[in-house]
Amino acid sequence: MRKWTLIGVLGVLLGASPSHATNESQAAVLALLIEPGAWIGAMGGSFVTLSQDVLCTYYNPAGLAGQRDRQLTFMHTNWLPALVSDMYYEYFGYSQYWKGWGNVGVAFTFFNMGKQVYTTEYGVEQGTFHSYDAALSFSYGTYMSKRLAVGLTLKFIYSHLAEMGAGQERGKGIGSSVAMDLGVLYYTSIPGLKVGAALRNVGPKISYIDVAQADPLPTHITVGASWKVLDTEYNDILVVLDLYKPLVRREGTRLEALFSAWADEEGKEELEQIDVHFGVEYTYSSFLALRAGYSYDKDGELKTPTFGFGLKYNWIQMDYAYFPARNTALEDNQRFSITLRW
Repeated sequence: MRKWTLIGVLGVLLGASPSHATNESQAAVLALLIEPGAWIGAMGGSFVTLSQDVLCTYYNPAGLAGQRDRQLTFMHTNWLPALVSDMYYEYFGYSQYWKGWGNVGVAFTFFNMGKQVYTTEYGVEQGTFHSYDAALSFSYGTYMSKRLAVGLTLKFIYSHLAEMGAGQERGKGIGSSVAMDLGVLYYTSIPGLKVGAALRNVGPKISYIDVAQADPLPTHITVGASWKVLDTEYNDILVVLDLYKPLVRREGTRLEALFSAWADEEGKEELEQIDVHFGVEYTYSSFLALRAGYSYDKDGELKTPTFGFGLKYNWIQMDYAYFPARNTALEDNQRFSITLRW
């Protein structure tokens, strides 16, 4: 049962068929890879250099530095609209400035994997059950210098696959773990150009029924840059680029995996594990934003353009993203998010 669930979620998240193995297929709680914020999704999922926004609690906690208002964000998406109706993802995030200390944020994510049928090893149906993953995180970001910001996120992870094991297994398919994210953001001397990096989901393996078969978390590193190429009173253009590399291995400790995962495949396969995310945003008078991007995941077989828009008035911002993702499990995926600032 657990293996079936993890393979199914892998296909959902990475757009790959269950028979197509990726580096992330060795990990559990793949819901940690779902990217919150519709406006980020519309730009190809590229924004490790995001700054002064509550979504930094996920992308790069260093970006919280410099924020002076309070922010609250909510995102909802039906994850597989073309296949099932009861699989959805929710994100809640809040951040604010803590005078004299820096910026803090808290976020909660919930991924409902829907209703599934429980059977014996002989295929006899025994009823249904619900599976879901949840995570609660706390973030902190501050400036180390005028140009350099750093951040840290600590998270608690809870994975509820089933109330019982399959066949002769004894126990529940429920596990928990903790993890941390580390981030850095640098404002270069070139006007409008920022570079950043974030190491995410570093933590102990998560076990369900059998501790000896514990699964690693989806640890990965993302590096990127953003450049505001046009910054006028009424017209802005922002270009963003991220490179994502999974750092997952079942063998060895989590610290060993951070290094060994860079050379556990041949040269070509290792390069194919690197995903490229690119996006462009045009903003008119801080009111209307038009966005487009491209997400390129070679080994996960997910190569799709992304589109979206945003509307901002006074203290409220509404964003929408659309993923065509033709011939994948994510086909016609739509995301909606709302951000309040005060």
